Amino acid sequence: MRITVPVPTGVSARETHRLMGRGISSFALLPLLQASGAISAQSGWAAPWWDIAFLWLFLAGLAAFIISSIRGRGLLWTSSGLSLLVLAGLMLWPVAVPSTVPEDIGTPWLWAMINVGAAWSAFAFGTVTGCVYTVGIGCVFAVVRTLPQSGSAPLSTAVQDAAFATVLGVIICLTIGIMRQAAERVDTAADDAINSYREAAAETALRNERTRVDGLLHDSVMTALLTAARSGSKPERQSSAQLAASALARLIDHGNEHSDAAPATVSELAARIRFTVQDGGGTPAVYVAGEAPANLLLPGNVVRALFEASTEAVANSVRHSLSTRCDVRVTGHQSNGTVHVAVSIKDNGEGFRPELVSDRRLGIKVSIVGRLRTIGGTADIASHPGKGTEVSLGWTGAAQ
Repeated sequence: MRITVPVPTGVSARETHRLMGRGISSFALLPLLQASGAISAQSGWAAPWWDIAFLWLFLAGLAAFIISSIRGRGLLWTSSGLSLLVLAGLMLWPVAVPSTVPEDIGTPWLWAMINVGAAWSAFAFGTVTGCVYTVGIGCVFAVVRTLPQSGSAPLSTAVQDAAFATVLGVIICLTIGIMRQAAERVDTAADDAINSYREAAAETALRNERTRVDGLLHDSVMTALLTAARSGSKPERQSSAQLAASALARLIDHGNEHSDAAPATVSELAARIRFTVQDGGGTPAVYVAGEAPANLLLPGNVVRALFEASTEAVANSVRHSLSTRCDVRVTGHQSNGTVHVAVSIKDNGEGFRPELVSDRRLGIKVSIVGRLRTIGGTADIASHPGKGTEVSLGWTGAAQ
């Protein structure tokens, strides 16, 4: 029976993350170009330290964010830094500019980047923090706008400008949050669909196996028992014994047929992993390498556990790490009749804190660590935000 489980379609959280980064990059360039005249006019009045910290550093950070949006890496730390630069620059503008400037100096040029700062903060810190940031920077601007360093605007004008920027910034933050939640729901629904498929496949396989066992018991074992119960003469008892021996042989053959998978070499294990995960054109790029003696043989259940745990680790990297490269290395050697095999899955993604992963997330706990424990192996996950993730799988046992 063929099992069909519909998998929800839509943009994943990872793809949404990249698309939002590119969208914010484009959004930031427009107000920056519009403020270029104010930047030229006001840079001569601001203190040199302010220009270095909040003009040149801001431009460098913006360039880094644009590059990160293209590469798909480093977006969180660049966006968080830029949002803080915009806020700190506005707060320190009255300190950097003397109060004796001409009245026509106008609004600080960073005013044009307030809504972009709101987008950066929501992107880096989340929707709620982004909204709080937007309200806070709006209040700062309302105060700065009334000072001589910013043209001494009337309080009503300052409040009106700040309120407009705040409302627009909150809308931007909410939009980013809605897009992110929608993408996360698609990922969650897809994971649930895949899990449903696995459960349905396992249930179908179990039902088919029960049917085969029931047929075997009915055709062979029950026939042998009924014949033995009705046998009275010596020829009938001999026939019963032959039927019983035949039934026992079929039961043994059935058990052997459904035992663990066939043994395989470490090179074959690496080839299976490569065939499954290395597509040569995706993102991240996945590379698989193997290094082991050609005749180093592993038990079937070990091969299966290492293969399934490795492909699960690669799938996690592809889906969650925002990496551009994932390297899988399979190694093995034999010493004193003992086989040692190791699989390393390492990516250059954003990393995470393993201790903060919820127990409800079974991808690591069951699909990786649990699989290795069933064969007496080990699974270690080393990861840190900004430094990528490495999953190390190992097994040691007697040579085949």
